[in-house]
Amino acid sequence: MANANVVAMSTNHSLAPYVRGAVQLEEFADGLVLPHRFFPEQMDHFEDIGRYDRAYATAGVVIDFATDGTEVSLDCRILRPLNPKHVLYKTVMEGSTNNGVRPFGTAEEGNVDGIDIVVAGRNIATIAPVDGELRFAFENRLHEELEVRIYLPSIMTVAVGNLRTNGSLKPVPARGYLLALGDSITQGFICGNPSAGFPAQIASTMGLDLVNQAVAGHVFDEAALGSFSLWRKEQPELIVVAYGTNDWAHKRSSEGIEGDAVAYLDRLSWYFPKVPIYVLSPLWRVDEHEPKQCGVPLTWMHQMLGRVCSRNVNMHVVDGYHGIPKDPSLFSDGRLHPGPACMSMVADLLLEAMCADSMDLLIAKRVERRIAGAVVGSSTSDFLSPEAQVDRTISLLDNSPEQHPEFDRLVRTIWRLRQPDGCPWDREQTHASITKNMVEEAYEAVEAIAQNDEGHLREELGDVLEQVLLHSQIADDEGAFSIDDVCRELNQKLIRRHPHVFGSLAGDGQARTAEEVLDIWESVKRTEHGDGGDVPGLLDSVPVSLPALMQAQKISKRAAKAGFEWDTVEDVWEKVAEERAEFKAEKPGTPEAAEEFGDLLFALVNVARKSGIDAEEALAASNRKFRRRWKAMESRSDLSELDTAALNRLWDEVKSSE
Repeated sequence: MANANVVAMSTNHSLAPYVRGAVQLEEFADGLVLPHRFFPEQMDHFEDIGRYDRAYATAGVVIDFATDGTEVSLDCRILRPLNPKHVLYKTVMEGSTNNGVRPFGTAEEGNVDGIDIVVAGRNIATIAPVDGELRFAFENRLHEELEVRIYLPSIMTVAVGNLRTNGSLKPVPARGYLLALGDSITQGFICGNPSAGFPAQIASTMGLDLVNQAVAGHVFDEAALGSFSLWRKEQPELIVVAYGTNDWAHKRSSEGIEGDAVAYLDRLSWYFPKVPIYVLSPLWRVDEHEPKQCGVPLTWMHQMLGRVCSRNVNMHVVDGYHGIPKDPSLFSDGRLHPGPACMSMVADLLLEAMCADSMDLLIAKRVERRIAGAVVGSSTSDFLSPEAQVDRTISLLDNSPEQHPEFDRLVRTIWRLRQPDGCPWDREQTHASITKNMVEEAYEAVEAIAQNDEGHLREELGDVLEQVLLHSQIADDEGAFSIDDVCRELNQKLIRRHPHVFGSLAGDGQARTAEEVLDIWESVKRTEHGDGGDVPGLLDSVPVSLPALMQAQKISKRAAKAGFEWDTVEDVWEKVAEERAEFKAEKPGTPEAAEEFGDLLFALVNVARKSGIDAEEALAASNRKFRRRWKAMESRSDLSELDTAALNRLWDEVKSSE
């Protein structure tokens, strides 16, 4: 490891605030740094047992920051590259017709070991490390402050530095951390994407940083835990130990394997007595039936680890052998090293075990810290937007909604319909061409509500959602906005206009009644338009496309709030009488008569409003009542054979029978 260009071990380097998963940084004369994930005492031990190169790799190390830009770059230098002559490299790159593993592609594409960039939780790119500048671009049309994570290689060793963006750059506050221990499987050996390793997936799901102290080819011995006493100052919130098959494959006796496991796991529990520790027993490997020196089957490892874990109250054993399909195509080398899909299965297996155990200690600690951070205002809150703070607080509430994969599937389906080889009808649509569809679907949903038909309502709400998604996709295709922009702006507005729910995160305001809520809503709405731009008129936000009756009620309500109001309902009835007289004074069938009739209806709408009646709903109810009675008349007689007097008598009969 000696290098003439090494300056010193550093914690004050400009990259230091952004590095996660390293215990110290080794600084070089050119300003680049190598993140070390082991302490010197541990590295000495790995050198003694011939595992120094694997421990030297940057597995699990992440450059984590926030930016409102659209481009990120940093400088890189490869200190220890992949070995193309290694048998596993050849196996992975060339594939094998015998085990069904498909070739990965080229090493230049980062398919054996690369650098991942993950923006706002989504993998944007995976590239092979090269000497020089690495540049990543991503979409951020609204220039929001997004979290960006650059995962360094799992097998290779690189030095990095000179982090730059074309926007802002700030550190993301450190989270609690997941300590991952094990051998090649935990290190992410020949998995490909470094963010696809199961420790990275678990850490991301649990909202933790990752410290990956796994070493490919390592057998479990107590000496590997040297310097762990330093970790006790800031203990991990979760520990995962993945027992690979090295002990089983290389140690001579089952007694020796179990003895080393007892020493290793007991020491780990002694260091971290209150931290949940999940021990994953070895996964299946293709040569499990070949004789081994220890003389026990691979499944014995799970039984043994169960006995050892039972000695420590904070340990849980997870069955890796039966939890993963015995399919060579899931393994990168077709033998024993999981590929990306299999890594996800391992992560799910461990996460399911954690959920089954409830992880009371971990959850209680995280909830306490997160609520304090969101409400009091820790450094984490300083980084998060008000919307993100609100969402994080809501997510901690019992039974709060979680992810909605069906929504994402639907978004992708709508996108597919609009592609060049998609549906001809969907491709041709514009905002204008489907305007009437939006109105029709909304009315059909309202009708389902009136009918109290939940099955019908579910279907009609789906039709309304289809219109929302289709309009959003049309806009996205034109480069105007996307469904994410729609959801984001709606969420921001809801939080902003409900300060009585979200407190200081949304502003000030208290409300005890629905009427006070509406007052707050209108007040915030007026504030939103008081930014120096054109202030809209009182009635400008009432859509002219609304049904006339509904529009009249909204207009009169807003005018009344501005002081243009009658004192009593009786005063409005006088206005109705006045408008009726003016209507009767006009010649029937003239435009003037139609205008006066409109004034009469408008006055009646105000009677409804002053009486606490929704005119639109009242008229809709009368329409339904008339439909019902007419249908009853049709069931009693052939109406085409009745004169007006008979129709009136039948109407009275039906009315009386109700």
